[in-house]
Parts: sequence; C-alpha cells; structure tokens
Amino acid sequence: MSLAPDCAIQIVLAGNEELFDNGTTISAYDSFKGVKKNLVIIPNITHYGIYSTARLQAQKLALEWFDKYLKP
Repeated sequence: MSLAPDCAIQIVLAGNEELFDNGTTISAYDSFKGVKKNLVIIPNITHYGIYSTARLQAQKLALEWFDKYLKP
C-alpha cells in the first residue's frame, strides 16, 4: 500500500483477537513502506479487552504516538 512519506501509523492488536485475523492486519502493516510505523500486540486480551482490561495501556500508547509524530 502506498502512503504519503510523512504518514505515521500505529496499529494496536489484541493478542487473542477473536473477531479479525491478526495475520491479515500484520501483512497490511508490513506492506507500509517508507513511513513511520509501529505495531503493538497486547498479549492475553481479546478484541474488546482493549476497551477494558488494556484500556490504560492502549491510551498510553496512543498519547505517546501522538506526542512523538502528530503533535504540532
């Protein structure tokens, strides 16, 4: 997939994802060339665990990514 070179992408996946195929998402991530990117897989959570069990971790990741790459 072709993206603008100044594009920043972070993907956060549930280690025990039950609704989607993480392999497909990881393949898409791998196809992003020449951009700032980060892939995080949070182990031992399900799809909706990102909104409960791992909520604080996901928020921290998002804020750090925003501050590093997207904040003016």
